[in-house]
Amino acid sequence: MCCYFCVSILLILCMTLCDCKVYNTKNVTRSFPEGFKFGVATASYQVEGAWNEDGKSENIWDHETHKDPSPILDQSTGDIADDSYHQYKRDVEMMRELGLDYYRFSISWTRIMPTSFSDKINEAGVAYYNNLINEMLKYNIEPMVTLYHWDLPQKLQELGGWTNPQIIDWFADYARVVFTLFGDKVKIWITFNEPLIFCYFGYGSDKMAPRLNFTGIAEYMCSKNLLIAHAQAYHIYNEEFRPTRGGIIGITLSAQWYEPDSDERTVAAEDANQFDWGIYANPIFSESGDYPAVVKERIAARSAEQGYPRSRLIQFTPQEIDYVRGTADFFGLNHYSSYLVYRNESVNGKYPIPSYEDDAGLIRYQKDEWIIGESNMVRYAPWGFLKLLKQIKKYYNNPPIYITENGYSSHGGLQDDDRILYYRGYLDAVLDALEEGSDIRGYTAWSLMDNFEWLRGYTERFGLYEVDYNCSERTRTPRKSAFVYKEIIRTRTLDWNYEPDTNVMTIDENILFTFCLSSYDCKTYIYKPRYDRRSFPEGFVFGAATASYQIEGAWAEDGKSENIWDHETHKQPSEITDQSTGDIADDSYHQYKRDVEIMRELGLDYYRFSISWTRIMPTSFSDKINEAGVTYYNNLINEMLKYNIEPMVTLYHWDLPQKLQELGGWTNPNIIDWYADYARVIFELYGDRVKKWITFNEPHIQCYYGYGSDYMAPKLNITGVAEYMCTKYLLLSHAKVYHMYNEKFRPTQRGIIGITLSAQWYEPESAEHIDAAEEANQFDWGIYAHPIYSDTGDYPAILKNKVAAKSAAQGFHSSRLNEFTPEEVDYVRGTADFFGLNHYTSYLVYRNESFNGKYAIPSYMDDLGALMYQPNEWKIGDSNRIMYAPWGFYNLLTKIRNSYNNPPIYITENGFATHGGLQDDDRITYYRSYLDAMLNAIDEGSDIRGYTAWSLMDNFEWTVGYTERFGLYEVDYSSTRRTRTPRKSAFVYKDILRTRRLDWHHEPADNNMTIDVGH
Repeated sequence: MCCYFCVSILLILCMTLCDCKVYNTKNVTRSFPEGFKFGVATASYQVEGAWNEDGKSENIWDHETHKDPSPILDQSTGDIADDSYHQYKRDVEMMRELGLDYYRFSISWTRIMPTSFSDKINEAGVAYYNNLINEMLKYNIEPMVTLYHWDLPQKLQELGGWTNPQIIDWFADYARVVFTLFGDKVKIWITFNEPLIFCYFGYGSDKMAPRLNFTGIAEYMCSKNLLIAHAQAYHIYNEEFRPTRGGIIGITLSAQWYEPDSDERTVAAEDANQFDWGIYANPIFSESGDYPAVVKERIAARSAEQGYPRSRLIQFTPQEIDYVRGTADFFGLNHYSSYLVYRNESVNGKYPIPSYEDDAGLIRYQKDEWIIGESNMVRYAPWGFLKLLKQIKKYYNNPPIYITENGYSSHGGLQDDDRILYYRGYLDAVLDALEEGSDIRGYTAWSLMDNFEWLRGYTERFGLYEVDYNCSERTRTPRKSAFVYKEIIRTRTLDWNYEPDTNVMTIDENILFTFCLSSYDCKTYIYKPRYDRRSFPEGFVFGAATASYQIEGAWAEDGKSENIWDHETHKQPSEITDQSTGDIADDSYHQYKRDVEIMRELGLDYYRFSISWTRIMPTSFSDKINEAGVTYYNNLINEMLKYNIEPMVTLYHWDLPQKLQELGGWTNPNIIDWYADYARVIFELYGDRVKKWITFNEPHIQCYYGYGSDYMAPKLNITGVAEYMCTKYLLLSHAKVYHMYNEKFRPTQRGIIGITLSAQWYEPESAEHIDAAEEANQFDWGIYAHPIYSDTGDYPAILKNKVAAKSAAQGFHSSRLNEFTPEEVDYVRGTADFFGLNHYTSYLVYRNESFNGKYAIPSYMDDLGALMYQPNEWKIGDSNRIMYAPWGFYNLLTKIRNSYNNPPIYITENGFATHGGLQDDDRITYYRSYLDAMLNAIDEGSDIRGYTAWSLMDNFEWTVGYTERFGLYEVDYSSTRRTRTPRKSAFVYKDILRTRRLDWHHEPADNNMTIDVGH
């Protein structure tokens, strides 16, 4: 065999003509210090396969690789990968062949906890890891276990993943389960693998799952939450497990080296190192803790320049700095290559604004001379490894280091001399660092075998063993590098001249290494309206309502960005009943003058509409205000006021920016500030003319149906968990905006602000079901009303008790209902000037043994533990979407009066659905009866100030598209003009408004709609 290494290897890196650096490998046999250990590494998704076997649920890489079209370079997946789930014994056999001291692998969260939470432990997944660990220990191979190597449960990603601070507790629960299951045998733990990669490339770009690409924002949210999650897991291990289990725990950071390409670029290179790995290392390993000063300063300055109200880098509190600092027993280091860095005017405009790259303000590059093989994925610059190790020693008081990944990529083949050169060069640099005093304890080759290399699929091969992906058995064959690495481990020396004399891999006998650790009364359901003419009280006002997504259209015009309903309706296949979208809807964006003309025809006192967040703030944030969107709402408001029609504005009617949903939406507590920033912009833009504000429309619908089921966007369906998270953050968001309006805007704008709750009435089927009906009312609308309108504040006691009891019985460590602190209870209580009420129908409720097993566990409905239904006799038209039960409306209004000290009420929605047509007598019956019930409540003292018909005109009715019609005006969707034509109900409603009376006997004289004088 020809000797590949017959001369010293000089890698000459010329920085400038006058500044050259030389890295001279020592072509002599060098020994590793006593106690130094060697291992190899893999990761769960990359090798295990069995993606949906034996109870495992979907993770973000399952989700990403199953997309069509696939973003993976070779269209592959990790569904089978190396099939290690079934071939773990062969994997251990390879470890024995190499003579490893330890094997680093990661645990799949979704294989252990398929619901993502600790309520269900998957015994088959536990058995797999127990079998792997036991097989390793049988041959004295130490397990080094990574808790998280990028395969987040998809359900948690739909809650915002690492951008949602709640993940700190979710990860802690997961870590505690894993420590409990395997901590008696595993003594070396790593919390996270390479935060930079999954925070920056996963959240701040589209290079890794979940490919959020929310540049300059999401990566920093991920960074902070991850660091606190790491610290919490460290403290849990330190306090709950280390006293009995022993063991050590650290974190693995990816750190490449950034070298100035000339002496004048030293500051730029230092900044690059701080942005790349100092951002994660400094908070944990430095004496002061916290992010590097240069990172904080640059991001804060760029944020201010870009119009953000605060730094996009969410700062640590002093308490958090202390909590994170020192939370590692060792520094896990993954290193592959180095870069040259410079900074000059050419960086301007190079990167998206805002972005991590723009914040750093650098240009990085690698020289072609560093390519040593057919792949350019990893370039050869071992001098940078030495510099990096020395810098870590200098910065962080020489922490114990385990090199947890280092390796080289090829395009396949068994003769991999380039990989051998790479390993020898980088191990030589390790030995240099050791000689200079670095406390390096072990070296881990990436990787044991070829595996799924993320977006590159199987096109890049890092394995010491080649894997045959054409073979169902995934045959593993040792490369030449495996024999060389085996010799390094066997002899504990680096010999540049060693050449394997065989291609037959065997297991050496008696290799034993010990890895040393550092130290009511029953009622009849008959409503009897009063058929006499009844007058509405003086000052009572009438309106009609719509919502932005349902009528505006112009979904991508004039700078508007995507919201969750744009996203949902554009899915293929569509999940909308009639396959429709709101792309055009009623075209109100272009036809607002016709809309105002309709209001004038009806004689409305006010018009309730909502503002589209993404039409005003297309980035979701206040750094960019879309002037075209601002102009649209200004035009609409001014046109209304021109004819004395008062605007009643809803800030949020379900059309969340899609980008914020990808950060977890209403399950992410950061949304409290995002929503407050949005509200502040709206108050500033329109508060001089808008005097009635509604913070939210129907929290129950968006939280339960959007997050706790799959009926409404974003269709998260994380039952029994997500809906309660949404509830708390929405209520805190509402309270924050109320206080902001009250303190900063009300003194000059002099308006009022409330919230609109959807509240249906739940009536006991019989006297024995009174408790069930009361609980149904508390779960449906008391959960939102009680914290705001009751004297005591907080969630209803029955709801808190039931959810807590169910959670405990299901194995959750705490109640799934995120409870308020005493300070939060006070903050939310009393934050409404009026009670906005949307009501449509009622239900009968009972509870018996037939309930058992009916609903998902956990779930909101299972927590309630009641059944509800509507008798067929309540149906009065061709649609059964809204059943007719006006007595329930009266009962509901009475209940609100008695429970909440008779708050001022605006009925902000009430209406009836048909399947179309201008003769809508069923709708007229509905409106008259519900108005009659309302007058009964007014007669008994309820403080009801106004009534709003839903809806001004037909519109996009969410998941049922245009199949259900609520409009006083019919809209012709077959016409590009979206012609609006008044139904019979429009004439009846106009008469009610004109006379201020409810007259059951009024019949419209004709179908000619006109504008009365004064309108």
